[in-house]
Amino acid sequence: MVQRSVVAQNTFIKAEKKHFDYRWMRFFFAENAASAHHPVIELQYRVSWIGVALLLQSAIEIPHVASLPIAPFVLVLSSFGALWMALRPRSTKQQAQITRDYQHSHLWQRLVLILCLLLTTAGVLQFTYGVMSSFSAPQFSNDGTSLDTNAAMLLLQGRNPYSDSNIPELFHHFSITPNYTTPLRQGQFANRLDYPSMSELQSILNTSMKTGDVPEFEAKVSYPALSFLTLVPFVLTQNYNVLPFYILSYLVIILIAWKTVRSELRPWVLVLGIANIPMWASTIGGNLDIFYTLLLIVCWLKRDQRWWSAVFLGLALATKQIAWYFVPFYLIMVIQHYGWKETFPRLLIAGGIGLAINLPFIMWDYHSWLAGVMAPIADPMFPMGVGIISLSTSHILPYFPSWIYSGLEFGGMSLTYVWYWRICRARPEAAMLLAVMPLFLAWRSLSSYFYCIVFPTFILLGAHIKPATQSAFSFLRFKNAHQVTATTTLRV
Repeated sequence: MVQRSVVAQNTFIKAEKKHFDYRWMRFFFAENAASAHHPVIELQYRVSWIGVALLLQSAIEIPHVASLPIAPFVLVLSSFGALWMALRPRSTKQQAQITRDYQHSHLWQRLVLILCLLLTTAGVLQFTYGVMSSFSAPQFSNDGTSLDTNAAMLLLQGRNPYSDSNIPELFHHFSITPNYTTPLRQGQFANRLDYPSMSELQSILNTSMKTGDVPEFEAKVSYPALSFLTLVPFVLTQNYNVLPFYILSYLVIILIAWKTVRSELRPWVLVLGIANIPMWASTIGGNLDIFYTLLLIVCWLKRDQRWWSAVFLGLALATKQIAWYFVPFYLIMVIQHYGWKETFPRLLIAGGIGLAINLPFIMWDYHSWLAGVMAPIADPMFPMGVGIISLSTSHILPYFPSWIYSGLEFGGMSLTYVWYWRICRARPEAAMLLAVMPLFLAWRSLSSYFYCIVFPTFILLGAHIKPATQSAFSFLRFKNAHQVTATTTLRV
C-alpha cells in the first residue's frame, strides 16, 4: 500500500512538472538542482522576481489603467515588493530552501517568463514607433524635452537658456499639446489643488498666449546643464527631433547588460530589455531619466575603479536632480566596500565634474540658473503622481499641507539610508530601488521616477557575481553575507 502511494505521488509530481515546460526554457532556467548550479538557480529565482516587477509596472501603461483611482498606486507599490524579493539578502538556510523547492518554484517562474515573452510584442511595437517618430517632426510627451531642446537652440544663438526660455517661443518651435505641459498654481490657476482638465489647460493657454504673458505654465529650463548640452549636436545640424538620442541611450543600456551579466542570464537580457514597456515609454517620450540612468548604471558597475565611477556619477549629477538622490547611497557603498579614505577623492571628482559643466551658466546668471534647477521644488506645481499623493488626487483622502509630504519624503530618505547601510555589503545594487522609494511619498511622484529602476537592478544583480568568481559564490553559501561581501568585490 505504501509503495503504491509513493508511485502515485511520483506520478503526480511528474505530471506537475509538465505544466508550461518547454525545451527552449532551458536557456532561461537551470535544468537540474545539482550543487554546481546553486548560484545559477538563485540568480534565476531573483531575476524571476524582477520579471514580476516589470509586469506590474507595465500594467500601468495599459490604456485606461492609469486613470483608475488607485491602480497605479497599487501596481508601483507591488513592484517595489517584487524588487525587494529579488534583492533581499538571504541566509544560507534560505538559499538552500530555494534549491530544495526548485521544482515547485520553477512553475511560477515559467509563467513569469511566458508573460514577459508575450510582452516583447508590445516592446517591439514601441521600438518601431520610436524609430518611425525619429524621422518626423519633433513632438514629445513631456515639456522637459522640448524645453531642453529649445535651451540648446538658445545657447547656439548666444542667449542664456536659463534666463531667456519662455512659453511663446517654445510653442512656436514645437507642437506641444496642453496635456504635455507643466501647469503652475498661479495666475488663473491660483488657489486650487485639483489638476486642470484638458479643456481648462487649452482655454487658459490660448488666452495667455494672446497677451504674451503665460504665468500658468512652467517655462524654466528645470534641469542642470548637461540635460541640454547633449542635444547641441542635433541643433547644430538643424535637426530638432532629439528622440534618437534617447533611443540610443536605451540601446546602450541593453548592450551594457549583455556585456556585463553572466552568460546564463543573457537570454533574460533580451526578454527583459525588449519587454521593458515602462522604459520604452520613457524612451519614446524623450524622458531625460533614460540618460541619467545610463550614467548611474556605469557608475555602479565601475565602482571598483575610482576615476571611472566618480566621473560617471559627476555626469549624472550634471544631468538631472534625481541623480542627486543617489549620492548618499554612493557614499555608503564606497565606505562599506572601500573605506572612509576613498570617499573624499571620489566625491571631489564627481562634484568637480558636475560643477564644472554647470559653472559657465552659474557665472552667466546665478539667479536664473538657481531658479531653474530649483524649479521642481520651489515652483508651485500641482500635486500629482502614482505615490501616496494619488490617494488625495483621487479624493480618497483630503489634501494635506505640502510640508507633510516633504516631511514624509525626508523621513523615508533617512530610513532608506539606514536600510542601505545594513545591506550594502551584500546588495550594493539595492541603491537603484532605495534611492527613489522616498519619492513615492512626495508631493509629486510621477511614474517616470520609478520606470527606470527595474532593468538597471537586473543588470547590477546579474553582474554581481561573474563566472570567474564561481568559487567565491560557493564560499558565500557557507558564510554569512557580511563575511562574504567583505572579501569579494564586483569585477566589471
